Amino acid sequence: MEAGLLDEIVDALTSECGIDATNIRAEALRPYLNIHPTLRLDGAVVLWRQQRISLAKAAEIAGLTVPELKEVLAARGIIRETEGKGCAEIDTKLHEICSDRSHSRHRYS
Repeated sequence: MEAGLLDEIVDALTSECGIDATNIRAEALRPYLNIHPTLRLDGAVVLWRQQRISLAKAAEIAGLTVPELKEVLAARGIIRETEGKGCAEIDTKLHEICSDRSHSRHRYS
């Protein structure tokens, strides 16, 4: 069936029967994406890259675990940027930990 005819059918159902066009499209798209899991994966990756969904949500949409999705991203050459603490903050925390251990050893000696 031609795309133009499909649009006309949806328009007719919307105006004459009061059916929500968004629901029609969503219900039609759901089985299509289930038949074509690569498109579902591609859509999930695009939404994640646009920062519209989390990595966990993208994995859920794609039907993968988070580690599996990370492997897919790496295979596609997509670099994930993660936020980490700055060097100064890490150095301070390490110093605190080392100082605490040093004091603990001296108390029990």
